[in-house]
Order: sequence, then C-alpha cells, then structure tokens
Amino acid sequence: FRTRISDDMSTATMASRLLDAADYLLEGGRRSTAFRRRAVSTAYYAVFHAVDKLCADYVTRSAPRPSDEYIRVYRALDHATLKRAFGQAPLKDIPLLSKIGVTIVTLQSERHRADYMPPLSGLFTNGRARELVDLARETILEIEKIRPGQKDCRILATSLLFKERKP
Repeated sequence: FRTRISDDMSTATMASRLLDAADYLLEGGRRSTAFRRRAVSTAYYAVFHAVDKLCADYVTRSAPRPSDEYIRVYRALDHATLKRAFGQAPLKDIPLLSKIGVTIVTLQSERHRADYMPPLSGLFTNGRARELVDLARETILEIEKIRPGQKDCRILATSLLFKERKP
C-alpha cells in the first residue's frame, strides 16, 4: 500500500482511512472496472472529509469532540457549494487554496463520472485511477498543513460554510 497519511490508526482521520480503502480497492481489484470506479469516488470523498474536518475544527475550536455543534458544522458543507466557492474570490486568489480547489473540482468531476456513468469498460485505467488516488493523497497533505488558527483556514471555512450576501 501507499504511504499512509497517518500510520497510527488511533489518530487516523476519516480521510486517511478512505485513502487506505481506495488503495485496497486498486490493489485487490486490478482487473475490475467497478473497483477502480469505487476507488476514484472514495478518493474524492477522502478529500471532502479532510475539508469538512478542517472547517469544523476551525469553527468549533473550543467545543468537545464529538459535540452537536461539531457535527453540525462538519455536515454543513455540500458538494455544489464547495465547487462554486473554489471558482470565486477569495479562494481562487490565494495560491494554496486555489491549488487545492482546482484539484477538488477535478476529483469531484471524476467522482461524478465514476458514480454515474453507465458500465463502460476502460472508463478508468489502472494508471488513471492510481493517479487520482495519489492526487487526493497529495491534496489531503496540503489541507492538513493548514491550521485552524491561520488566516487561510478562516478564509476557507467562511467561504465554504457561509453564503455570501451582496449589499
């Protein structure tokens, strides 16, 4: 298997466990289009959970885990909002967040193909599926570098969680 985000299972995040599952699918089902599709979808959800966690950690820094408040914030993000927010200022104007956003939108698009296209042989080659899982892994490492006290985290969380209202 690939290098894990967190080798200590007691501290492993949902994101790292989902990446492990994607690796398992790719290693165990090399000839299965369904396994490759599932791995691509799982890789996107790993990144989505990493973003959820970062936003919830920022907003509920002093709340115990798990609390009703933490769960509510964690569940607040939705896929359409995520895609839209990364295509606009301020997220598209901050290099690290823009890079993360481009990758998330790519992974989301590939997840849609994996989950909703009819059964087509060769939809994802082994190489392409591996590339997408590795891309998700790299993106999660970038997300995990952002700390809840940082400006980038505040901008990311507020841009993703709160609807902008024009004056």
